[in-house]
Parts: sequence; C-alpha cells; structure tokens
Amino acid sequence: MNKKIADIIGIGIGPFNLGLAALLLEHRTIQARFLERKHEFQWHKGLLLSGATLQVPFFADLVTMADPCHRLSYLNYLHQHDRLYQFYYYEHFLIPRVEYNHYCRWAATQLPSCHFGEYVDDVTYDAKQDHFVIDSTLASGGKKQYRSTNLVIGIGTKPNVPKWLAKSNHPLVKHAAEFASLQQALAKCKKVTVVGSGQSAAECVLALLRSLTPTQVAAGAGVRWISRSAGFHPMESSKLGQECFTPAYMQYFQSLSREKRRDIAGGQGLLYKGISYSTIADIYDLLYERSIGGKPTGLSLHPNCEVESIAKNVQSGALEIKCLHTQLAQRFSLETDAVIAAVGYVHDWPQWLTQLKGSVLATDSNEDFIVQEDFTALRCDAGLGRIFIQNSEIFQQGVGSPDLGIGANRNAVIINQLLGREAYRIASCTAFQTYGIPEDALLDR
Repeated sequence: MNKKIADIIGIGIGPFNLGLAALLLEHRTIQARFLERKHEFQWHKGLLLSGATLQVPFFADLVTMADPCHRLSYLNYLHQHDRLYQFYYYEHFLIPRVEYNHYCRWAATQLPSCHFGEYVDDVTYDAKQDHFVIDSTLASGGKKQYRSTNLVIGIGTKPNVPKWLAKSNHPLVKHAAEFASLQQALAKCKKVTVVGSGQSAAECVLALLRSLTPTQVAAGAGVRWISRSAGFHPMESSKLGQECFTPAYMQYFQSLSREKRRDIAGGQGLLYKGISYSTIADIYDLLYERSIGGKPTGLSLHPNCEVESIAKNVQSGALEIKCLHTQLAQRFSLETDAVIAAVGYVHDWPQWLTQLKGSVLATDSNEDFIVQEDFTALRCDAGLGRIFIQNSEIFQQGVGSPDLGIGANRNAVIINQLLGREAYRIASCTAFQTYGIPEDALLDR
C-alpha cells in the first residue's frame, strides 16, 4: 500500500492525460501519478498507416496551446531529433500519424509520473478521509493501492462493435482498429470490403487500393466500399467552420441546457465524422488515373447500404454480406474474402466509475455524469475532491471534446484549479464568432 496521499491520480494515458503529465513537470508541488494498463504508449496502433496524417495542425501537440515554450513540445521533439530543417521544408501543418505517435512515446519516456502495465481494478471513495482509494494490478501480477485527493479520467474509447461484427468469428472480419496487423493477410485476398464512411474507412480503402497492382485488378481483384450514409462526404474544414473546435464554442455549448446540447450534438456528425479533403482527393485522383482507357479501377463505392449480417457461404467458401439499401428498401447479398469494419469508437467507461453514480457522482435524467464547464464531474455528496473527465461525450462539452487541439487548454484549466491560482493564462477570445447573443443587442421583453 502506498500510504502517501497524491494530489491527483490519472487513470488512462492517452494524449490528454499524457499532456497533463507533461504540463505538470513544471509544477513539482503537485504530487501526481498516471496509470495505464498497456505496457507502453501507443496511439491507435492499428491505424498507423503510411501516408496517414493527423487531422489537426501540429500545434495540437501535448503542450503548445497552453505553454508554447515547454520542452516537450513537438517543435522541440523535432529539434532533439535533428529534423527541424526537414520539417521546415516539409511545409505541412498536418504531420504523419506515425510521427505523432513517436513524439508521444518520446515524451512518455521523460515523464516519471507515468506508469504503464498497471491496470486499475477498482476506485472507491473514503468519505471519512475525504480521498479516493485506487486499487491496481501490475503486469507482473502484484497489487498496489493508492490514495488521492483528486482523479482525472482519461480512459478513452474502444472499438464500436455492431451485432454483425460481434457474431462473426472469422479471422478476416475485423474492426479497423486491427487493420495494420492484417495488411499482409488482406494482400492475399481477391476481394476486400470496407464498411464505414469516416476517415478511418477512407484510409483503409486508400491503403488497400494503393497495394493493388494493375495485373491484380485486371484479374478481378478489388476493394468494395460500403456505407449506410448517403455518400462519402468530407468533414468540416473551413476556417470559420472549424471554430466549433475552440474553447469559445465549448464554453457557449455548456451554457445550453443538457437537452438542447443532446439535440445539437446529434446533428453535428459531419463536423468531425467525415473524411478529410486530402484523403478524398487522393482516392479520387487514384481512381481517375487508373480508369484511363476504360480500365477497371479496382474500387467500387456503395452508399446507402446497411450491413445486416455476415456469414460464410458453405458452397462458395466466401463471406456473404447481407445488406439493406436504405433508400430503395431492397435487400441483397455480396461476396467477399475479408471485411474491415471502420465503424467508429464508443466511450469505454469502467465499471468502477459507473458504480460511483448516485453515491459520489450526480447524474442527469439519462443516468449520465454531469461534466461541468471546469471539466469536473458534478458530485452529489459533500466530498471536496474532484473527478476531472478528459474527452467526455460530445453532448457534455461539444464537438471539440475529443479534439487534440483542445487537450492542452483543458489541462491548463485543470492545473489552475489544482494550484488555486492562474498558472496558465486562459485565452478569453479563441474565436472570431460570437456564439451567443451579441453584446450590443437589445433583448425583446
């Protein structure tokens, strides 16, 4: 048992909690510890594909948007790896996803507060001592117990698994989270089907299409792209449109009623769920080039098609996908050798966090946590310790909640609360738009 009471313990080490640990390097008076069940930092390992980039500028690193001079900034990472001049002439704001992962791993090695290979089994609240008790299991099998005044939850998400995926045990019917490890096996397939219409789906399609040779395509090999969406649309990328990923919009969004927030969030899918213009352009350009002279491109695209089931066809040995065309209201079947389900991710709230509902954490009419503007979950008891939530559901904080560009700002707000002073200046103006009522407006009475 670790009898010393920490100021804050972070559970889960993704980019957000890693960024918090990085900023806390400058505040030694705060006793912090971060726990992660994985043995090392890996950011979406299954989608670290050649040519894939972040969808936000490199400024959205672990620290820059709160502390541009921090030694764990991305620019200093480049400097330490003798890559500043190469990046200077690279001339791209959107950096390779593989390099972002390497940057985070580099930062993690310099953060003694981060502990990998440690799984949190349970978290309880000691009302008498007014602190949280955290029980964990080490990769070696050993047990540890910590006590902390505050918690910060950075659990992240897990792959969304629709029923047709859950029911399949075929080795080549997998979520896109495993795509990178399947590429060699997929290269041996004649027909591969990708399901989904977001960025991950597009990146899988592009990787598969690029791997096909003209000879393979002429022999009938190809990629099929299916989506229940009405098309393969881009995400929001206009300069004013992207201001919804700013602290200004987040602050406005949380001023709305929870019912209104749910309603608005339900209609904002294409702000973040679509495909980047560059990836769409790469796919289209490849199709155009390969179709010269009427040749087959090796890719067929099918919107408005919802997958209902997948099973192995006993006669042909192929996988049979049964679909519903949502606009024509007609069912049909397709055969394929492999299926990649690029169908997104869902929040992975642990059972111990759910068990705190009602006794420690307040809930709304939908039994959801109530995440406040300061990123704390509202308590329903008299306890003083805070539970900060990183990347809560979008209806809580707005579409910017999971955006990497928000992370450093949110962590600055968290640290200011821990210190009880403004260690980081929080910008008062982060957007040109005024999302609420204009200051010079006259309200109707």
